[in-house]
Amino acid sequence: MRIIIAEHSGICFGVKKALETAEKFTNSEMKVYTLGPLIHNKQVVEKLKKEGIRTIDTLNAIEAGTVIIRSHGVPPEIHGQAEKKVVELVDATCPFVRKVQEKVKEYYSKGYQIIIIGDAQHPEVKGVNGWCNYSAIILDNTAAAENIEYFEKLCVVAQTTITNKLWEELKIILEKKGGEVEFFNTICSATHLRQQSAMELAKKVDIMLVIGGTHSSNTQKLYKLCKENCARTYHLETAGELPFEEIKGAESVGVTAGASTPDWIIKEVIDKMTEMENMKQQENSEQSIEQQTEEEVQITQEVKDTEEPAVNVEEPAVDSEDTMESIQDTMAEVRVGKVVKGKVIQVGENDVIVNIGYKADGVIPGDELSNDTSLSPADIVKEGDEIEVFVKKIDEKEGSVLLSKKKVDIEKAWKILKEKHETGEPVNAKVLEEVKGGLIAIAEGIKGFVPASHIDIGYVEVLKDFIGQELSMKVIEFNRSKGKVVLSRKALLEEEREQKKKEILSRIKAGDRIEGEVKRITDFGAFVDIGGIDGLVHISEMSWNRIGHPSEVLEAGQKVEVIVLGVEQENERISLSLKQTKPHPWDNIENRYAIGDVVTGKVVRLVDFGAFVELEPGVEGLVHISQISYEHIEKPKDVLQEGQQVEVKVLDIRPDDRRISLSIKETLEKPAKEEYGKRFQEQSVHQDDQPPLTIGDLVGDIFKEEK
Repeated sequence: MRIIIAEHSGICFGVKKALETAEKFTNSEMKVYTLGPLIHNKQVVEKLKKEGIRTIDTLNAIEAGTVIIRSHGVPPEIHGQAEKKVVELVDATCPFVRKVQEKVKEYYSKGYQIIIIGDAQHPEVKGVNGWCNYSAIILDNTAAAENIEYFEKLCVVAQTTITNKLWEELKIILEKKGGEVEFFNTICSATHLRQQSAMELAKKVDIMLVIGGTHSSNTQKLYKLCKENCARTYHLETAGELPFEEIKGAESVGVTAGASTPDWIIKEVIDKMTEMENMKQQENSEQSIEQQTEEEVQITQEVKDTEEPAVNVEEPAVDSEDTMESIQDTMAEVRVGKVVKGKVIQVGENDVIVNIGYKADGVIPGDELSNDTSLSPADIVKEGDEIEVFVKKIDEKEGSVLLSKKKVDIEKAWKILKEKHETGEPVNAKVLEEVKGGLIAIAEGIKGFVPASHIDIGYVEVLKDFIGQELSMKVIEFNRSKGKVVLSRKALLEEEREQKKKEILSRIKAGDRIEGEVKRITDFGAFVDIGGIDGLVHISEMSWNRIGHPSEVLEAGQKVEVIVLGVEQENERISLSLKQTKPHPWDNIENRYAIGDVVTGKVVRLVDFGAFVELEPGVEGLVHISQISYEHIEKPKDVLQEGQQVEVKVLDIRPDDRRISLSIKETLEKPAKEEYGKRFQEQSVHQDDQPPLTIGDLVGDIFKEEK
C-alpha cells in the first residue's frame, strides 16, 4: 500500500499563528480564555483546556482576565466591551481575515453596499459583517445572488475558505447587480492550493482520507471536492476513526487535511497506517512464525487428544527385576509430536545433546533452541539442566532423534504473553533489529513489533540505538492466530510517570525546598523537572530584580534549587520560586544605606511623577520629579533616560514599607539667588513701549494703607 500526502495540506499560516499565540499562555498562572474555539478542531481545544486555556462564548461570561481573539476574527464592538471590563485582548486574527475586515470597513465608509460570499453562520463571516455595522448581504449560492436588487455601488468580498468555483459563479451574476462593482477575491491562497492538490490526488488513488474537525468549514469543502473525484473518500478527525477494513485492500491511499488540523494529528494517522502496513508485511515475510504457530496448535491439539501429561523420562536405573518389556513400554512414550522431559548432557557450539530416556539421545539444533538468534547454546542451557522438549523427528535407521526446545517455550510464551496482555503486567523484551516503522523485539521467546511512536514518550530520531537493549514493555496488541504481538515501552513509561506524579503531588507542600532540572524555557517562565513532574517558575519568581526574559537567568538542562509556592493536585500544577531561595535584597537595608549617603544608581523606570533608580539588584528608590532638578521640568523623560547612571542622595529609608526616597538635585550645586532673579526677569512679559512691572507696583497700596 502506498500512502501519498497531498502537496498542500494541513495547518495554514493563520491557524499556526493563533496556536503559537495561545502557546505563550499555556500553563500560565493567569486566567486565560479564547473567545469561541480558537480553531475548529476539538482535539486542539481539549488540549488547550488541559493546559489552562478555556473557551468562552461571550465576554459577559467573565469579569477579568486575558482573552485571545481566535483566528476567525471578531466584530469591532468586542474591543469596546473589553475596555469596559478588566480584560486584556490578545489578537490572533488570521492576517487574511484581517485583510477582509479592513476592506469591508473602507468601502462601507465610502457608501458601498457590502456583499460577502460565504456561510452566514461561520464565525469569520459574522465577524466581518460587524465591520459594516451588520449591513452586508451574505450569499452562498447562485439562486440567492440572482434575487438581490440593483445597487449603485457594490463591494464584493469572499470568506477566506470558500471554493474558487463558487466565487467565479457568483461573480458573473453580481457584475450585473450594480452600477459600480468592486470585486476583491479574498480567498486565502493556501486554501486554493490545498483544494487543488487534494482534487488532483483524489483522482489518482483508491481511497482518499480527509483529516480535520467536523465543524471546520474548509475541511468540509475539501471532503466534498475529494468525494467528487474519488468515491471512496472518508472524513475523519483522528487516527481512531480510520476505516481499517477499507484500507487493508487498497493499493494507494491519499491523505489531505484541513487548515485547522495540526501536524501531530496528521502524523498519528500516517503512523497508524504505516504500522498496519508494517504488520501486514511482517505477517507475509515471517513465514517461519506462522509455520511454527501451526505446529504449536498441532502440539496443543495432540496433548488435548491424548490427555497425557508431559513424560518425565530419566535414564532408567535397571536392576535384575526389570524386564525388557517394561523398558520397551518406557521407550514407547517417546514419539514424534510428543512433549517430553530430558536432561542436558552436552552443550556444543551449534547444538545441544539431551538424554530423553530413549534408546538414542536427542539433538537440539541451534535454530531450535530459541527465537533469539543472537544467543549461543551456552547462553540458553547448561549441562545438567532439566528441560522440556518437543520431538520433531525420529530416524530409526540412523538412531537419531531431532528435538526442539523453542517449540515448547513458544507455547508457554504465548500463554504468558496473553496473560500479561490481559493484566497489563510488563514483559522484558530484547530489541533485535530495526524495520520499517519501528523495531522488532523478542519477549518470552516471541518476536513482537514495537512501533516507532511507542519506543519512548518523546520523538526518537535514531531507532537503531535501541538494538541489543533489554527493556520493560507492555503488550498492547495480541493475536495468537496471526502470530501478532505489538509492544510498547511508551505505555509503560507513561504509567510510571503518572505514578511518580501522584507520589510527588501527595508528598510535596508549599515551603518545601527541592532540587530540579530546567526542562523548557518560555516567554513567561521556565518549567523545572522536580523528579517526574514539571513545576513552573514564573518570570516574576526568578529574580528579585526586574528581568526582560527568563533566558537571562536560566537555561535548559541547568540544575537549580527552588521553593514550592503552591500545589494544585486537581490540575497537577506546581508553582515554584527561584528567587526565594536567596536572601531578600531589602533585608538589613539600613546596614548598607543611611540618610544623607550619596550613591550611584541606574535609572530603570520613568513615570510622570518621577524616576525609579536601582541601587542594587532588587532595591529601587524613587526620585520624585521635584527632586530631579532645581529648574522646573514638565516630565522626567525630558532630562533623564532609562539605563542612565546617576548620583543620588538618600533622603529617607522605610525598610518595613521597602521604600527609599532619593534626590538627584541634592547632589548638585544650588544656583545663586541672582541667577533666579535674572531668570525671573527674562521670563517676565511686557509691552515694548511700557516699563517692566516692579514689586512696588504690585504691593505699593499695602504700605499706603498701613500709613
